Amino acid sequence: MLAAANITKYHAAQLVLDDVTLVVPPAGRTGLVGPNGSGKSTLLRILAGLDEPDRGTVRRTPPTLAVGYLSQESMPAGRSGGEAARLRLAEFLRRPLGVFLLDEPTNDLDFAGLEWLERTLAGLPGAVVLVSHDRDFLDRTVDRVVELDEWTHRLTEFSGGWSAYERARTSALRRQREAYERYEGEQARLEAQQRRMQEWEQRGYGQGRKKKKSKDVKRTYRGRIERLERVEKPYEPWELRLDLSPPRRSGDVVARLEGAIVERGLFRLGPTDLELAWAERLAVLGPNGSGKTTLLDAVLGRIPLSAGRRWVGPGVVFGELSQQRAELAEGVLLDAFTSAAALAAEAARTLLAKFGLGADHVLRELGSLSPGERTRASVALFAARGVNCLVLDEPTNHLDVAAIEELERALDTFGGTVVLVTHDRRFLTRFRATRTLALQPSRTPVAPAVPR
Repeated sequence: MLAAANITKYHAAQLVLDDVTLVVPPAGRTGLVGPNGSGKSTLLRILAGLDEPDRGTVRRTPPTLAVGYLSQESMPAGRSGGEAARLRLAEFLRRPLGVFLLDEPTNDLDFAGLEWLERTLAGLPGAVVLVSHDRDFLDRTVDRVVELDEWTHRLTEFSGGWSAYERARTSALRRQREAYERYEGEQARLEAQQRRMQEWEQRGYGQGRKKKKSKDVKRTYRGRIERLERVEKPYEPWELRLDLSPPRRSGDVVARLEGAIVERGLFRLGPTDLELAWAERLAVLGPNGSGKTTLLDAVLGRIPLSAGRRWVGPGVVFGELSQQRAELAEGVLLDAFTSAAALAAEAARTLLAKFGLGADHVLRELGSLSPGERTRASVALFAARGVNCLVLDEPTNHLDVAAIEELERALDTFGGTVVLVTHDRRFLTRFRATRTLALQPSRTPVAPAVPR
């Protein structure tokens, strides 16, 4: 058993963990969730013995219990992202450990890799604590969810997988709001009665015995107010709203590839025939290495065709959200945004603020922004450019669940054309594709129509 007791941790003067206690039972499956930057990786490193808490203890029972930690960064060099991810996971999960600590293990895995990881975790004899923002993966792998609150810096435990956690958390928040509203209402009622007594006195009605009685009544109300069991107001985090403005319509055909062949070293994609229609929602599927990103590059005209033809319809404005979030050049956000969007600084500030990027963000280096913040900047750029065809390559990578769900809502209301590559199964379901294009091992796309 691994037990962390009363853990407090600061990064410089910033409180990250506050009196956190977590017991990892033998063979337990724990999902650690919370917004990006809330301290999940810090807690894993403390559990692994790699970082020391400022207060609190971590105890292993027995003392020889082997604990291993796989970070997001421990990636073998010289391989594709998906191949490297599966290799590092296989090597780690073969180790004779009592507790496996995994930080974002699903990043870069395709559907087959996700299913392999789920089976492997189910068969491990040791305990597992994992950080993930993949909701379906959490539903299939964990038996409890532990939430790290970004406001209190403390843990709350919920039984079951992600879906059970969502239901329980929603119910708990509703009860907390109702309790606070009752407390607020009773406090307001007593204070109003106390004020009426004060007004009654000020009008001269409190003389003699009546005055003494009035003071007794006031004292009674004051005591009742003080004795009210205080209920804290539920923390209401700022909610991101990604507003993709109604796009200007392009022609009926957005883009077309005819007999297109792309060659990159020994890799060959095609020949490919693809026609993308206005307002189509196309999901591009296939295992890692099958050429999904290469196909998107061909549609965008980023790479030359070895054979065939590419055509883009009139009025088409592409907007790309890539895995690397490289839509904006490096440098200060405001400078990069004004250059890319062709806006004056004041107009750029106003637009970025609409996407939650205020004065404390715009003068920061792009490299210091979180993946979610860079995603907001990219979507703001789409709005500035009047994008009417979105090309999304693994847009949920490194996003927390709140940002993923907001991106889902934004795409749901977007009236233009969308091309999506994703291995997030729930995101794909909620995308509501009108057509799927499956890249086969032969590298030749097969695109069956999906009924609208």
